[in-house]
Amino acid sequence: MTGDPDPLDGEQQHEQLDVLKEVERLIAKLQGHHGAAVRDDVTALLEGIDAVHRAGLSHLMQAIRGMAGDAFVNRLVADPAIRILLMSYDLVAVDRRLQAEEALDAVRGHLHAHGIDVEILEVVGGVVYVRLHGLEQSAFDEAAVVRDLEETLRAGFIGFQELVPRQRAAASAPVIALSGLRANRPVYRDVAAEDAIGEGGTQAIDLDGVPVLLVRAAGQYFGVANRCNESPLPLEFSAMRGHEIICSWHGCRYDVRTGHRIDGPSGRLQVYPVKVGNGRVRIAVTTEPVNR
Repeated sequence: MTGDPDPLDGEQQHEQLDVLKEVERLIAKLQGHHGAAVRDDVTALLEGIDAVHRAGLSHLMQAIRGMAGDAFVNRLVADPAIRILLMSYDLVAVDRRLQAEEALDAVRGHLHAHGIDVEILEVVGGVVYVRLHGLEQSAFDEAAVVRDLEETLRAGFIGFQELVPRQRAAASAPVIALSGLRANRPVYRDVAAEDAIGEGGTQAIDLDGVPVLLVRAAGQYFGVANRCNESPLPLEFSAMRGHEIICSWHGCRYDVRTGHRIDGPSGRLQVYPVKVGNGRVRIAVTTEPVNR
């Protein structure tokens, strides 16, 4: 492969989601409207298909990682079609917040040019909760910005349902259940006291073999991979400038909020979810299935 996979456009993503929803509808119909015998046969059929596909895909991913490494796997997972397939079999972590951040990158530059920034507060299923900054100094009204964000999320965030700005009441919306797609949630681990790191400070942490760098910027905590892009060189000796971290080895500059490289056309840091509460800071580097 000589380049990154071509992402699906918005129409293709909606078609893919529609197919999954139709599959779910047909399975529910077979299981619920044709008697116990048909329901049991359909369940056994699905379990058999799942077992065959899961084993084959698991071995395939192991072989790809062994031959090409995690960097190549990350390039594959950038394709939404590949990502949703691997998510269905728990072969890649479901980081819905990171997916939403990636989708919004398409419109951030335009909004920044007008003094507006979008902060994702939480992603629950297909509902994205945000806080809008700079609206009071901008010529844009909130309704126009929300429309732009919604269109961007529909095009780039599979399963998007609703955008909820901070000013609006958080309406409860049902999560789309996709047959065979197992929902996961982050597993948060306690890593530090809330006052352990001063403004602009960093702390290297090892979470079960995962090197993480805890960063404090503009009064908030962020968690990123403790290595410069795909190199093994750690970022713990780097300097902070606002939300930028500057690699001590290469001078590479990254935004710790999104992981995007600022000074180059490519390169990205893995960003991990962070929660702060009760005087403690917690980071999630793994996920676990959500019981339904």
